[in-house]
Amino acid sequence: MAESSATLSLLGRLKSYPILYAVIRWGWRFLSTLVIEASRKLGISIRFGGPRGFYSGLAELERGSVPGRLVLKSQTLPIIPIPSLIDLANMGQNERQPWPVFWMQKRNSRLVGSSLSPLNDEKLLMLEAAYGNEFCKSDPAYNYMFLPRATLLKGAWTSLIGRFSTGYYHWMTDDLPRLALLADFPPETQILARGPLRDYQKESLRMLGVLERVRETSESHLIVEDYYFSSPTSMTGCTNPYAIQWLRNQYLPFMSRVETPKKFFIQRKGKTRGITNQEEVAHHYRAKGWSVIDLEELSLCEQIALFNHAEEIVGEHGAGLTNLIWCRPGCRVMELCADNFLNGCYEGISQCLGLEHSFKLYRAGSRNEIFIDISEL
Repeated sequence: MAESSATLSLLGRLKSYPILYAVIRWGWRFLSTLVIEASRKLGISIRFGGPRGFYSGLAELERGSVPGRLVLKSQTLPIIPIPSLIDLANMGQNERQPWPVFWMQKRNSRLVGSSLSPLNDEKLLMLEAAYGNEFCKSDPAYNYMFLPRATLLKGAWTSLIGRFSTGYYHWMTDDLPRLALLADFPPETQILARGPLRDYQKESLRMLGVLERVRETSESHLIVEDYYFSSPTSMTGCTNPYAIQWLRNQYLPFMSRVETPKKFFIQRKGKTRGITNQEEVAHHYRAKGWSVIDLEELSLCEQIALFNHAEEIVGEHGAGLTNLIWCRPGCRVMELCADNFLNGCYEGISQCLGLEHSFKLYRAGSRNEIFIDISEL
């Protein structure tokens, strides 16, 4: 923990010198890429040197080469508002759909890298597991020099592990929706998840009745006897009605049956980014009769109930706003954003559910921290 804090502190100081930081970052990436590409070209075995290219699992499925099912190839997306965080962020969050949702069965499948993506015998990586042509070459499963000896897993398995398997937002929107296809697999199918699992991850799996079937792993090389690949349901951060509706169907019945405040401000403690005068902002909302909530003090069941009953929510951009998934149409949401860290993922959730989403931009420093003028609230 101390080492991690020291690293973050050093990065924070370096970011205070943007040109120096950019040069160091570019140099590190250049050298890393050089070494990885050299090992790729020299690779004479499966274990040494990264993949040589990519293949399409969806194309195999559509040719009938493997068992499986194409669930959807398109879905209707809401029209983004004007002004829009999605538009300002310029990340294509409303353009990278439709994303194909499908599953396929692969015998003796080799899974590699921290994202445990399928690699075939020609040393080609599955394109759909690496988020398509635009992002595949930056996937960790494509960029390694050496694989450890493989661990063999007998029986039927599926996986929740991907490139972005960290944090609450990615767990809820990228990982868990891959279980939507679990009913298509054999009843004894076990589940791979990146460990160690956090409490909210265990709680979410327990609600689905699958926690006992989960194998936590930190491995980067597996051979799975009977692998059921369940595709990511979208590129991360993109508007995804399919995943949001599945999450609501699965989890809303589990929300706590308790009274919760209708209007609240989300307080974030000890996080990246942050509001420098957070206590002043919290006092402002308490004076208005609102509640001030630290979501980390609540169980998943309690968070679901809190957001489902909400009428008005104010919060800084952060993982807690993932819980907008549980809100009812018409709920009013104000998202407070650093002007140098724009992301429209929560606006996308709001658009899918008919929430009244608005946002305010604030000038931020190198650590993405913002100061809020109370008079503007």
